[in-house]
Amino acid sequence: LSRILGHHALTIDLAVANRLTSSAFTNYHKRMEHHQHVSDARRINGHIVIDVRHFTEGANSIALDFETASASAGRPLIRYTDPDDGSEYLYSLFVPMDASLAFPCFDQPDLKGRFNLTVSAPPDWTVIGNGDLLETRPDGRRVFAETKPISTYVFSLAAGPFARLEAKLGRLPLRLFFRQTRKARAEEEWPSVLRLTREGVERLARFFDHKFPFSKYDQVLLPGFPYGGMEHAGSTFLREDAILFRTTPTRGDLLNRGALLLHELTHQWFGDLVTMRWFDDLWLKEGFANYMAWWAMAQLGESGPFGLDAREIEARFHLAHKPAAYAIDGSPGTTPIYQEVANLRDAKSAYGAIVYQKAPSLLRSLSFLLGEEHFRDGVRLFLRRHAFANATWSDLIAAFEKCSGRSLGAWAQAWIRQRGMPQVDLHLTCEGRRLGKVELTQKDISGENRLWPIETQIILVDEDGRASLEKVSLAGERVEARRLRGRQCPRFIFANANDYAYGRFLLDPQSRAEVMAGIETIEDGFLRTLLWGSLWEGVREAGIAPADFVALVLRSTPREQNEELLQSLLERTTRAFQRYLTPAGQAEWSVRLEAQWAAGMNNAPTAGMRILYFRAFRTIATSEGARRLLRELLAGERTLPGIEIKALDRWRMITTLLANGDADARRLLDEELRHNRNDDAAKQAYIASAALPEPAVKERYFTDYLQRHEIPEDFIEGSLTSFNSWNQSALTRPFLRPALEALPQIKRQRRIFFMLAWLNAFIGGQNENGALTEIRAFLASTPLDQDISLKVREVADELERVIRIKTSFGG
Repeated sequence: LSRILGHHALTIDLAVANRLTSSAFTNYHKRMEHHQHVSDARRINGHIVIDVRHFTEGANSIALDFETASASAGRPLIRYTDPDDGSEYLYSLFVPMDASLAFPCFDQPDLKGRFNLTVSAPPDWTVIGNGDLLETRPDGRRVFAETKPISTYVFSLAAGPFARLEAKLGRLPLRLFFRQTRKARAEEEWPSVLRLTREGVERLARFFDHKFPFSKYDQVLLPGFPYGGMEHAGSTFLREDAILFRTTPTRGDLLNRGALLLHELTHQWFGDLVTMRWFDDLWLKEGFANYMAWWAMAQLGESGPFGLDAREIEARFHLAHKPAAYAIDGSPGTTPIYQEVANLRDAKSAYGAIVYQKAPSLLRSLSFLLGEEHFRDGVRLFLRRHAFANATWSDLIAAFEKCSGRSLGAWAQAWIRQRGMPQVDLHLTCEGRRLGKVELTQKDISGENRLWPIETQIILVDEDGRASLEKVSLAGERVEARRLRGRQCPRFIFANANDYAYGRFLLDPQSRAEVMAGIETIEDGFLRTLLWGSLWEGVREAGIAPADFVALVLRSTPREQNEELLQSLLERTTRAFQRYLTPAGQAEWSVRLEAQWAAGMNNAPTAGMRILYFRAFRTIATSEGARRLLRELLAGERTLPGIEIKALDRWRMITTLLANGDADARRLLDEELRHNRNDDAAKQAYIASAALPEPAVKERYFTDYLQRHEIPEDFIEGSLTSFNSWNQSALTRPFLRPALEALPQIKRQRRIFFMLAWLNAFIGGQNENGALTEIRAFLASTPLDQDISLKVREVADELERVIRIKTSFGG
């Protein structure tokens, strides 16, 4: 590859062998002395086809000269210029199918190869690849060691004037690379990142019974990186903001960063060492990476970097996975965990909450079913059998069957090959003060009459708060929990204690009334989290009035000491306020919400809780009084105890003011741009300005989205929610149909996750039945790839819920 970057020339000599040994290249140049020039090669459907007459029996070699473009967005090689010092950085990003846009290769995960990389770059640049740097030659060329067999999408290259911090774990080098202008922040965060990385490597290696698979582990921080991280073999790339926070972090932010670091670290075994054969088994790496990340955090315990015990981590696992998975599995756009990907161009659509959130939830269920030791032994056998090769879900299930002695065919067929989820209902009778019949039933939420094998625990809580558990297996449509007959009637009963089962678990009417009457008095934080989740599902199913949920949150949160649960309650209440309440309901509740959350950001007992209240307040600040408070915070006329309001906080407040048409908002935006000249200012100004409630602004931004390819993708993705501000649905409605019509272009040109962000913004910005009618008409009249159609149906399901809830509770 050869590309001129300003005054820098970067040349890469790359040898790629797919399913060939490294010895195939030993005499490469000697063999090529006798090559023949091929002038009749044809390009067909992204492939180069060479006539068979050019080949001889035995080994043949093909050499290609080629160039690859780099750009700030939309290319497999991304170029970034640091506005603080003018330095240039270049990095590769191939997942899932862009390696073949950078160099000639067979670009699919089941064709692993060994890579030899030589890079010519400026002498003051650092170059990072998958393997060790063997030598730097006098002419500046860097020669890297040949890699172990890896898939093309985990090949990595990063180059630029990076600074670094480094340490070792035994013989394993651990290095953090970052921009020179971020040295002070990187040094500040390095001890926490290093500790978690070290402990993660040690614990994962012990669990897997397999040493770290590669010769070194680099973590490279990149601004504007489109994902949280990407697990290149031996060199993970991470979004800079996810590690070096731009706002004062809460404990939840630290947990999310820990989960990200451990997720990408787990991929070195699950994804890079053993790779799914095809993208229909994407969950094999993504589901396991999420599951093992939280498992590792639970193993760290209260003495670990988060100060939380295993049960508190399990509650956070639930919040991080179950709500998002349930939201999709309850929609007509859901898919099985094993997703049919007919062509590599459809691989982007396989990414989403089904593989990232449902799959780890099911792995936790499977660990409960098999027992932790059998689960661990099955994982170890799977890794031994398929190291540096590829595997499918059936290979994993076979390993679990071998180690547990249990047949898992029916379980796998139901949970991996079958889409959707069950709703599990609990029915009980009391005879006097004693339980009569206690029965669990399941039904397919989608109405397609599927059944799932379910292992769960029922919890009964008596009047004194004492709890007892009963394990129940539900294989068919119903089962009676016979051992509960004759026990004292409980205060309330819940059918998914400890969250081992997957499905929608709603409370029976008596239990729901008891829980809503005193949920803040339940001392067990994990149980309290699960019960709040069940109540929220009741709201989404139009069984609980959103106003009742908002009132319950307002009553309960002053006593809530669990920061992660508080964050969830504030986010759910914001959604209920913005989406589920009618305009009359919003007018009724806005002042009360603003007042209580303003009090919380000043008076909550911990800095983390005050930050959460501040973030929630600035999201819903619509009244003149609330907006005045934001203006005073921006001007420094008010401060918040123990909270440093940073640049990103200021941009978010300005965005809220712009979205609400505040008279001072434009002036504040201009002033912020004058005074804030850091590298993030241009991006945040672009994001904030999209919220301006003006038709001409919306037109200009929509043109940017589809026609101006030079705008970085993270600018555009970040602005989508501002463009579709929740209180501007009438203004953005004209863009709904064009946004839907652009979906094939979005699929073709944008990276994974972007399509969902696009749909969640443009459909999520609407709240009226007319928008839903327009979406249905589009689906009925427009031929779409199946994966696009499913994504539209998935996201439109939430709009249907909005309308159903409003109709049920307010017209």
